Amino acid sequence: MDEATLMSQHVSCSISFNEWIKQRDEVYRRFLEDIEIGYADRDVIDFIKLVFTKKKIYTTSSCSGRITVIDASYPWLREESYVIYKKHEPITVDDIEQIIYSHIPKYRFWLVASGPILHFVVLDLQSASLLLKIVHGAGFKHSGIISLGGSGIVIEAVSGTWTSFLLKEGSELLVSDLARIVKVANEVLIEGKKRLEKLFKVIKETDI
Repeated sequence: MDEATLMSQHVSCSISFNEWIKQRDEVYRRFLEDIEIGYADRDVIDFIKLVFTKKKIYTTSSCSGRITVIDASYPWLREESYVIYKKHEPITVDDIEQIIYSHIPKYRFWLVASGPILHFVVLDLQSASLLLKIVHGAGFKHSGIISLGGSGIVIEAVSGTWTSFLLKEGSELLVSDLARIVKVANEVLIEGKKRLEKLFKVIKETDI
């Protein structure tokens, strides 16, 4: 069964417009609070503001991409995984040296660079279909519907730009060229942000 058929069977005439607007306004209020206290990812603020000017979509959570150092057995684990360092901007060798030379991991230290992840709530089937075409065209190939319900259609847009490097296990450092690793991690981060910029331009020009 294709995506459009699945959506039409589950969503047609089931979304409450009043509930959708109420939820949208509350999400935007919390977003403005996050900006005020400095919690919001600075590189995605303009994008979020743009999305909230549109009639039939809004975003509940958005990340412009980030570089992290995590303590975990494997970089994809969520349970028993601890974020030691996080930055939404390019990093330096010194940033990472301060961590790996002064801390011993419980499991392993991984350097992880990942691109943007965006979550949209969409009012109707037609708008959801259009948004999926837009995000796919902007390079967010790993995107799709993750929830269908009375409060809207939830779409997750993932750029797919991602890489990881094993840095340290126990007291043993496992990298010989940290500068090169940092360079690649920054390249991955920047590529993801370029895709976000492309998505920004397309959404800005689209009536949705």
